[in-house]
Amino acid sequence: MKKRNLLLLTTLLLLTACNSKSDYVSPTMAMGQAMPLTYENASPYADDAPVSPHSIMPKRMIAMRANISMDVDELEIAKNKLLALVEKFDGHIQNDRISDNGYYHASLEVPSEKLMPILAAIEELGEKTSLSVNKRDITKHFINTKERLKNLKLFRDKMKTLLAQTSKIEDILRIEREVNRVQTEIDMIESQMKNMQGSVDMSPIEVNLQEKTIYGPIGYVGHGIWW
Repeated sequence: MKKRNLLLLTTLLLLTACNSKSDYVSPTMAMGQAMPLTYENASPYADDAPVSPHSIMPKRMIAMRANISMDVDELEIAKNKLLALVEKFDGHIQNDRISDNGYYHASLEVPSEKLMPILAAIEELGEKTSLSVNKRDITKHFINTKERLKNLKLFRDKMKTLLAQTSKIEDILRIEREVNRVQTEIDMIESQMKNMQGSVDMSPIEVNLQEKTIYGPIGYVGHGIWW
């Protein structure tokens, strides 16, 4: 019985030692031909990479934008009312312009949860001629991008650890170049994620206001003949 227990204990120790050795990657192995110094070998990088259950978003991420055109009786009054609506719904004007022929265009942004209410309020400014609301689900793309960012950061940190263990000048330079390249990509992806989150939080609206044409008696006759 004692011999059997001793044999079992020895076998477990050997298996544990083998597993520990298999997880260790020496600087020589990392720089060798069998393991090229690229992060593609370290983690999934494609956009359709499997997503970890822990990275699933609690709700869908929907990016929305709208375009609305209105015919109004008095352009200046309608414009001032629009500016007041933007302030009321916690939005802001990005740019706007008004022309001499009774036309006003404004590009604005409002919090996404207030998009439909402000569109309904804008419709009260006059006669609606067109309205379109575009919705785009970016949930999957955001999750995959977040997973890519996580993997890149893990690889960067591993390379920094490897750098601290390396003494050869050519290997140090090579690892530093790789770290810098990966860090540049990390910065780009973080910027992309910030833009995606911004497109979900805020919704842009293109507003076009056209002053109605008021005909005189002769004008109405000519307009009727044209019809």
